[in-house]
Amino acid sequence: MFKFEYDRLCQAGRRDLAKKMDWPADRGEDHRGYDIRSFAPDNGEERLFEIKTTNRHARTRVWLSRNQVETAAHNPAAYRVRRIFDFSNGAEMFDIKPPLDVCLCSTPDKYVAVPR
Repeated sequence: MFKFEYDRLCQAGRRDLAKKMDWPADRGEDHRGYDIRSFAPDNGEERLFEIKTTNRHARTRVWLSRNQVETAAHNPAAYRVRRIFDFSNGAEMFDIKPPLDVCLCSTPDKYVAVPR
């Protein structure tokens, strides 16, 4: 996905932005709440991509952490969930912009429980 974004910016004539991209998830920095930092080619605005990939259809469930949901809420202009699906058959994708609850039906899957 990083190479796809890099190539997309270069093809748009924005090699300057492509060189500024960052892939913290590749370094194990999952605490940031996103996988890739990129930019919009037209205006250079920051984009924070959380990548969710499956081999099945577009409506296949994916999991978002609390940190990812909070990062999206705190960065609504920049954040995108990039949904890649049908990966084994050539892949298709679309982006989901915050507020995430407008486009996603989410259900709590786990709770933190501490004895009283």
